[in-house]
Amino acid sequence: MSLETNQYMDMFLDESKEHLQSLNDGLLGLEDNAEDLSILNEIFRNAHTLKGMSATMGYNKIAELTHEMEDVLDALRKEQLAVSSDIIDTLFKCIDSLEQMINNVANGDPEDLIDVSDLVNKLSAILRGEGAPAPVAAVPQSTAQPSENPPTVNTDLPIQLTDTEINLINEAQKTGMRGVYLKVTLAESCLLKSARSYMVMNALEEIGEVIRTIPSAEDLEQENFERSFEVVLISAADEHAIHDAVLGISEIEAADTQILGTSTAQQVVNAETVKPEPPPKVEPKTEAPVKQAPANKPAPATSTPPAQNPANQKKSHAGQSVRVDIEKLDTLMNLMGELVINKVRLEQIGQTHRLSELTETLEQMDRVTTDLQNIVMKVRMVPVSQVFNRFPRMVRDVTKELNKEINLTIEGEDTELDRTVIDEIGDPIMHLLRNSLDHGIEMPDEREAKGKPRIGEVGLIARHEGNNVVIMVTDDGKGIDPDVIRRKAVEKGLFTHDEVDQMEDADAVRIVFLPGFSTAEKISDISGRGVGMDVVKSKIESLSGQVDVETRVNEGSVFKIKLPLTLAIIQAMLVQVQNEMYAIPLASIDSTLSVQQGDIRTVQNNEVIVLRGEIIPIIRIEQTLMVPHLFDSKELFIVVVHAGDSKAGIVVDKLIGQQEIVIKTLGNLFMGLKMFSGATVLGDGRVALILDVATMLN
Repeated sequence: MSLETNQYMDMFLDESKEHLQSLNDGLLGLEDNAEDLSILNEIFRNAHTLKGMSATMGYNKIAELTHEMEDVLDALRKEQLAVSSDIIDTLFKCIDSLEQMINNVANGDPEDLIDVSDLVNKLSAILRGEGAPAPVAAVPQSTAQPSENPPTVNTDLPIQLTDTEINLINEAQKTGMRGVYLKVTLAESCLLKSARSYMVMNALEEIGEVIRTIPSAEDLEQENFERSFEVVLISAADEHAIHDAVLGISEIEAADTQILGTSTAQQVVNAETVKPEPPPKVEPKTEAPVKQAPANKPAPATSTPPAQNPANQKKSHAGQSVRVDIEKLDTLMNLMGELVINKVRLEQIGQTHRLSELTETLEQMDRVTTDLQNIVMKVRMVPVSQVFNRFPRMVRDVTKELNKEINLTIEGEDTELDRTVIDEIGDPIMHLLRNSLDHGIEMPDEREAKGKPRIGEVGLIARHEGNNVVIMVTDDGKGIDPDVIRRKAVEKGLFTHDEVDQMEDADAVRIVFLPGFSTAEKISDISGRGVGMDVVKSKIESLSGQVDVETRVNEGSVFKIKLPLTLAIIQAMLVQVQNEMYAIPLASIDSTLSVQQGDIRTVQNNEVIVLRGEIIPIIRIEQTLMVPHLFDSKELFIVVVHAGDSKAGIVVDKLIGQQEIVIKTLGNLFMGLKMFSGATVLGDGRVALILDVATMLN
């Protein structure tokens, strides 16, 4: 692969995955609503774009398969074929093969490790009417009955429009859209003409529908053109918006646009007659390719004031994004952490030596570092939809395999999490969903016999809770019977009869998270191998999170994952126990209070305090962590903390104060210390352990 082509590899891989996800989503929508032409058009556009990208990069096998898919989708769009389960299943198999081929490319392997000849033959057979419903003898409405006097578009264009294109343009005018002729000229220095033409077509597809290119799409992909090419499209955007969208792409020298129509005056906009300030052109780099952000879908032309300034119009299309390696963001976060540690150290020096000028400067520095910290955090945050969007397809496939009827509901996919967490939670959620589909939801007849709807409900929910994100997998299935869990645990030798008999139901249910435990009667591809739930628990705990389950027999189950919003910098309360320093995350603290020894009471051999009529159990850190006792405190301080619905009061000797701390992992050597979620370096160089409140309360 040439150096020039290699510069576009990151862009190709990222955008290919985006188009594959869009194809998956589109086919799921088409399966539910086969009559929706807009879904078909969107699927076709994604397949067409993926084909063009692959051909440009020289991956002919990927281009061949997407080309065959495109032909079938085009026949569906034109109602020459009817949507059927056979066609949908075949297209899904094509997407799976494309995903494997692109993963091979990403790993440096040849694309043709996957044999797609059977799929290509199957698609060809579908086009011939074999193995699929016979072609429907229907003709698109716009061309079925040509009028006696077909409309004409009077233009001075160097191309001749067909009757079909003229009809499409006139039909578009009735809905507030219009036809646009565009001539694009590339810069003389452009190295990959096909890549630039693809980027132009991609930008145009965002603001309209391309109905013709000169030369053809195949010639554009193979660079069989000089420096310019022509496009006819239908769009609601005005010529200035289209002009700016194209010129926003680097290595584009000119974009001449002309509005087509029988009732509108002809207007030509080009780089010489109208000169809005062009957006900065940034050449792609191998390290961090610059990608033109997709142009927003424009409002109908009737809603745009006719006298709008083109320069103002340009601003809505000039956004750009830069892909950055996650390691660089990690380095930036570490530097931010060091800055916070040194800022705290300077604050202590200023207070110790009473340097007022230093204190005033640090107040300004504090505002700057806080803003900088917030920006760094936001850069790392991505929506959980990046994980959630892969599951509808999985649920659909598993549902068909199990012969069940299941509806998946997704909520809160806009909830954001740290990128490092997002990359790790996909597999745990996958295990929980498969568990609900296989173990939880009953067969339709069984549900009906219980008085439930035949269609089972599975939910995937994300939401914020303080400085945490909670992800829940819910189902309305048969639930988990604690007695069955007890029996299985004894059979597998995990516990004795006496041990399980003494367990509360909630504790018995949590046995499902132990390694090697499964209630499945037979092994299947979905579950039953004794792996999965223990993997979920260990993975979530490695991310400083928790996982728990709530269940009711014949009503359903809720698996709840609780994850920290970020793994880097948090607000904490510093406390002292004897000569030891500890940090308690501020998000877990309800209140602090000072008490005398006599205020602590004993109930059933457990120490408690009564706070506003509520009985709160007491945890003495000195005893729990076996801290050496060096002195007696006349006054005790209690930090009331919570984790979920549980509360407790942590007894400490002294409250140091609130402080911003940088979380450092304890490393593999201290992985067994469940009481601590990490450590932090204080301003004076001392190390303070961070208490894991959730573990202490469980």
